[in-house]
Amino acid sequence: MKKVLVHCTDNDKTVEAEILNYRQGHFLECSINTVKVRMPFMKATNGNQYVGNMAGYEFVTKEIDIGD
Repeated sequence: MKKVLVHCTDNDKTVEAEILNYRQGHFLECSINTVKVRMPFMKATNGNQYVGNMAGYEFVTKEIDIGD
């Protein structure tokens, strides 16, 4: 299964997550420690990214970090 690095903006930690479902420019669905997180695509001036929330924490990953 493909993996992606996901950064938690609340505690400044980066974790590896398994990609469950991915549609470029739309959403990324991944598993962080067996918990599914859906991350919609967000356009930003500092780079396009996927942003999602789990258990009160915000997770982000840049579009460029995701392999085919």
